[in-house]
Amino acid sequence: MKNVGKKFEDNFRDSVSKDIFFYRFRDSSGTFYGGNNNLRFTPTNIADNLIFYNGCLFLNELKTHKGKSIPIDCILGNKKKNGKHTKEKQIVDMYEANKHENIYCNIIVFFSDVERCFSLDIENFVFFMQDNDRKSVPIEFFETLGEEMDVTKKKTNYHYDINKWLKIICKKE
Repeated sequence: MKNVGKKFEDNFRDSVSKDIFFYRFRDSSGTFYGGNNNLRFTPTNIADNLIFYNGCLFLNELKTHKGKSIPIDCILGNKKKNGKHTKEKQIVDMYEANKHENIYCNIIVFFSDVERCFSLDIENFVFFMQDNDRKSVPIEFFETLGEEMDVTKKKTNYHYDINKWLKIICKKE
């Protein structure tokens, strides 16, 4: 049985129009069997997926969480190695990539209890991290600085209006 996060990634992928280039990075073998960080040669990806749309590259890290806030540990990785969260480098890499023209790096969170989905630009996430002592990012922060994605619930899965979201983000410049 798939975990909730993988189901979200599948629903997200299935919501992207077939005429838009979408690539889901392969998970490392360390994510199987509960996450084995002792495996050698486990690659780290910059994001969960990339979308190329209208000359713009989107690098997206997808998260799903119950409640009206998401713990920072869920985004950074709750395990630490050498005193750092396991995904800190991923955030740094996305932050650096986001500085380039026509590259948009986002953390996309589906708040399953309220069935709402938001994208948050990586710069706004880093701003939150630097400006707050909180251990979680409240949904209000996403409402203020993020972009809400339309969500339609099917029988057991969800559909996200990716096309509308892509158009909104590309027009922001």
